[in-house]
Amino acid sequence: MLKAYSYDVKKSSLITLDASGAHNDLLKNPDLINWIDICAPDEQDYKALEAINNFHPLAIEDCRHFSMFPKMDEYEDYMFLVFHDVAIDVLERFKKSGEDAKFDEIKKCYDGDFEALGIKTFEVDFFITKNTIVTVHQSEVEAISRVADSMARGKDYFKRGRDFLLHEILDALIDQYLEVAYVWDEVIEILEEDVVNESVKDVSEKVLTLKRNHLLLRRTIIHEKDILAKLMRGGLTFGVNKRAVAYLQDLHDHISRLQDNIEINREMLSTIFEAYLSSVSNKMNRAMVKLSVIATVFMPLTFIAGIYGMNFKYLPEIEWQYGYLYVWVVFVVVAFGSYKYLHKHEII
Repeated sequence: MLKAYSYDVKKSSLITLDASGAHNDLLKNPDLINWIDICAPDEQDYKALEAINNFHPLAIEDCRHFSMFPKMDEYEDYMFLVFHDVAIDVLERFKKSGEDAKFDEIKKCYDGDFEALGIKTFEVDFFITKNTIVTVHQSEVEAISRVADSMARGKDYFKRGRDFLLHEILDALIDQYLEVAYVWDEVIEILEEDVVNESVKDVSEKVLTLKRNHLLLRRTIIHEKDILAKLMRGGLTFGVNKRAVAYLQDLHDHISRLQDNIEINREMLSTIFEAYLSSVSNKMNRAMVKLSVIATVFMPLTFIAGIYGMNFKYLPEIEWQYGYLYVWVVFVVVAFGSYKYLHKHEII
């Protein structure tokens, strides 16, 4: 589905066009600033994309397939960006339950559906010409929907130019990263409490899952941080508005702080995992001590029983009427004496 937003700089007016109304005149008119959004493109949309500005076939091919890493390619009269949007299922539950119930929803997912805390990535492709931004994505993207809804409510992102519109879209994408990071911060706190309280069920699996998700997000934002740095330098083809550079710098700072947060969380997860292993080892040691005490107490009893179980005719007390009772008394005395000895020396 293709939708276009066009802003006439001279008339200060914004119009919204559907696929039938979006045509090449949008890009050719220097008085217009345009945003063409293509969601879940079909073959007709890809043909329309090819016709918009004669975009390179390799760039369009990248739109068809998921790219593992964000990137930035510069062509003669436009730039092509690949960004990633991230989401986790629990964020959708926040919308239904409200702000006050965020922690409760996270705890529910932690205790039950832990997969709802796993990261999902979606690709958002950008074609940036001198007066137009084209976004292409295979499914609905929360960040783009948020910007479009703001425009529908009267928010005008076009007045300050193409670069400020790009900033708003990228800012909405990065805000998603921050929301995901918030959820993971809460989960790590719960993990810490579980390890401290020795409620260590499934902790290892949860720690490894979170570390894998943190690695995926870290790999994504490192590339996007480089892209923002290139955008601030204006690219090789055409310059970015100097007033917009400060806003792009702000996004760069957000990603830098997010990267630091991820590094700290990964270190915390490693510490939690080490504490978990230590807790498991301590439990194992306590169990081994108990078993060793039991074995130590029964060792002399086994020795005595072995003596009286030997197959000889002339054994002590073998024909004594109270021999059986005598042996049991010896058992009890020896066992009690062994226990008192171990307790006195603080072995148990």
